[in-house]
Amino acid sequence: MTEKYEIIIETERLTLRKLTLDDMPELFKMESTPEVNKYTGEQVSPSIEDLEAKIKESILKDYKEVGFGRLAVIEKSSGSFIGCAGLKYLPKFDQVDLGYRFMPQYWGKGYGTESSRALLQ
Repeated sequence: MTEKYEIIIETERLTLRKLTLDDMPELFKMESTPEVNKYTGEQVSPSIEDLEAKIKESILKDYKEVGFGRLAVIEKSSGSFIGCAGLKYLPKFDQVDLGYRFMPQYWGKGYGTESSRALLQ
């Protein structure tokens, strides 16, 4: 899956790359899982179209305007999209947030720590 995308960061077990609209099906599956959004304060996207608009207005815009943003996280061993991780500029606070979210089946494997360490480097 990562062959056709520019790899931004590579770790021992993960590949991080820019999100694209091709990621919408997997991203929607993750974003519409209530456990994933439980602690984010964000509403679950009601439709894939709503999520696509959100991605265009936020993540893809961030890539152009601030030069970074949330990235797709791909598990190397399976080639599967497992979630997102990255930096996000928060203009309201003039600070950068480090965040990640993964599908529940990938929780407890250290992927948050692994991706966060790589992002901070």
